[in-house]
Amino acid sequence: MSKNAKNQSWKLLHRTISLMSHVTKILLRIVMLKVRNKIKPQIAEEQSGFIEGKGTANAIYNLRVLIERALEVKKDVYLCFIDYTKAFDRLRHDEMIMQLEQLNIDGKDFRIIKNMYWEQTAAMRVGNETSSFQRIKRGVRQGCVLSPDLFSLYSEIIMQNLENCPGIKVGGYNVNDIRYADDTVLIAENKDDLQKLLNIVEEESRKKGLEPNSKKTEVMVISRKQEPPKSDIFINDAKLKQRDKFKYLGTIITSDGRNNNEIAARIAQAKTNFQKIRAVLTNKHISIQTRKRVLQCYIEPIFS
Repeated sequence: MSKNAKNQSWKLLHRTISLMSHVTKILLRIVMLKVRNKIKPQIAEEQSGFIEGKGTANAIYNLRVLIERALEVKKDVYLCFIDYTKAFDRLRHDEMIMQLEQLNIDGKDFRIIKNMYWEQTAAMRVGNETSSFQRIKRGVRQGCVLSPDLFSLYSEIIMQNLENCPGIKVGGYNVNDIRYADDTVLIAENKDDLQKLLNIVEEESRKKGLEPNSKKTEVMVISRKQEPPKSDIFINDAKLKQRDKFKYLGTIITSDGRNNNEIAARIAQAKTNFQKIRAVLTNKHISIQTRKRVLQCYIEPIFS
């Protein structure tokens, strides 16, 4: 399945999807509800992805509060936005099964998950030619209800190595990363600490088969100084780009730590959406209640 409609010929922009019967989906949802109770205690507070009661708003709020608190005490904030290369497609099945085994999951549920991945095979078809079937040893199924929880558990092993590393202290609590699924931000007070965090994550990720993309992983230094400090951060020998502006989970983070660009972007989006529904909102033949609901659906979410 193409990830980029503009360039469907480039193989790296394609992703696999898993087609399942409705009966299988129902079964896996039941398994998920039982297994999640075992997985959830293993997930750190820094992770907001695929957690009941949490979402992108939590990750964005945490990052913005942390930036504001640091700037209040005149500290610079060094950020590294990590982009993984095909994160969900690279999880090793043998390691994933071993992690699940350690959670003492019910035997039947464990066997269902294990058989679904351990016995998974695939063949490639190009034109009229089809290859022989080969066992798949990596990746969680895109579209499977279990995949988000399995990924969260797998990635937690990588990030737990950061527990004793310095970050930014907020309310006496040390924070050196904020995550939403595989969207990871590393946080430090200086360049050396940030490089140390990145080195640990990069090394542990490779051990687990994941690979930070040096072309898309970027850094930012947030400061109230007129000219933000330069930060030479590397993955292996590749120097990462330093940005003055970065879009994280749909919100704009800038090197001055202010929200001006984000507010302007949301106002512009609200104006655009308003023009699209203007005919409905000004139509006197449509009840006020209906017009109000349309406004709530199209405009209010932009500012929430």
